[in-house]
Amino acid sequence: MSSETSETPGNVVEEELIDPAEIPITARVVLAAMGGGLLGTVAMLPVLVGLPGLLGLFRTEPVTRFAGFAEFFGLEPTVTLGIALFGFGGTVALPLTFLVVGAFLPPEAPRYLRGATFATAFWFGFLPGFWPSAGLLTTASYVLFSLAGHWVYGLTLGYVLTRTTGLPQHEV
Repeated sequence: MSSETSETPGNVVEEELIDPAEIPITARVVLAAMGGGLLGTVAMLPVLVGLPGLLGLFRTEPVTRFAGFAEFFGLEPTVTLGIALFGFGGTVALPLTFLVVGAFLPPEAPRYLRGATFATAFWFGFLPGFWPSAGLLTTASYVLFSLAGHWVYGLTLGYVLTRTTGLPQHEV
């Protein structure tokens, strides 16, 4: 992919030069999106779990609760299963969804910022799903750390996809 550097005062931004309307969703694009999702999931962990864990704010109950729907399939909800489902969502489900809806999200440029817009939208679903049953400090920290973690995820997903294959643009 070729890129062009445009300079603004105190800021250097690289933009993709591939016409996004010419990018079909191929196996290569899907793999790039999943790679970006994996990297984004790994990159968000220090913000979402690491720092809150060091501060004594991280709780495992919401992760176990998240895996609760596994009982429908006869599986015991565990922290391990919750982590596996979280990893699957961040590596497979969300990147595939981003390939479809990312073309319709703001901002127009730079296109990789659409990953942050996408992650913010999913953050609103994450909030009640992992809501801590704890005091005000833990709840406020959860809101801030989870939003920051989702932005790290979205920016990583958007950047990797934009730099490797480009973000497909769909006509409707």
